[in-house]
Amino acid sequence: MALQRSFVNALIASLGVTCVAHVHALHMNGGQPQARHYSTASCRPTKTVTETMHQTETVTCTVTDTATVTETATHAASTTTPPSDPTSCPTVCPAPPSCNNLGFDWAYYNNSAHNGDTTYSNFHPDSFKDVTALYVSTTSYVGGLYGQAGVQTPAGSIYDSNVNLNLDYFALNHHAYLYACEAGTYRINIPYANDAVYLWTGAKAYAGWTDGNADAKARYNQPDHIAGHADFNLDIPAGTYVPIRFFYGQAQYGGGFTFTVTTPSGEVIVSNEATFSPYVVRYSCDKLTAPEFPPFGREP
Repeated sequence: MALQRSFVNALIASLGVTCVAHVHALHMNGGQPQARHYSTASCRPTKTVTETMHQTETVTCTVTDTATVTETATHAASTTTPPSDPTSCPTVCPAPPSCNNLGFDWAYYNNSAHNGDTTYSNFHPDSFKDVTALYVSTTSYVGGLYGQAGVQTPAGSIYDSNVNLNLDYFALNHHAYLYACEAGTYRINIPYANDAVYLWTGAKAYAGWTDGNADAKARYNQPDHIAGHADFNLDIPAGTYVPIRFFYGQAQYGGGFTFTVTTPSGEVIVSNEATFSPYVVRYSCDKLTAPEFPPFGREP
């Protein structure tokens, strides 16, 4: 290649020709291959694959009344193949500012409501609005199993409480904000409820929530021993904080629930995995855009 370039240069100099350079460059930076990052098939933003492209330079020299000499130089010949469909994976969404505000607020109450029918009709979450909670804390995850079904369950820890709480006849109240870094439909799924989970979203999740205006209810069918389940889809504009509340009721003989929130691009941001999501906060850092929720026991 060096000999060919020297020959062309000498020919150009001696014949007084006109040269036009055509450069086709893809993803080059300072002569070095530049990586393009795609999410992997799992769409986890922390995992990437690298694509390195070629730079091809073509110099065409026209020699008057004689001939045309073309030189082609190719650099950065190595290539790593990208995923077949990178557009199917989301780009990394910016999280809102963090100020020790991640996770859910939650409260624990005694619950005297026995489940004896198909819809746990004795359980009324809104009756706890002015009840003083026995335990209040925050949690990075939600849901779990509390004892063995059909067996009276002793006391134990819930989330990271580090205290023994009764695992029969109790209720849990949770609230937080979902921050939508991407616009679209968010799926809230309650695949398992024993005995009941009620869900509220939007303004009514912050204040004015009642049994009757819940967005979804998943309730255990006690006579037939069928766990409750429910789904709810919520369209959220980008850059928006949306209040979310859900209330769990546990009656006799062990139970539990599972609860997930999935973004439009398929990322699960709420589940029973003990990991704080940057998109689930108890309030915004300015405490104006997404103010703190009213205290448990004094909820409108």
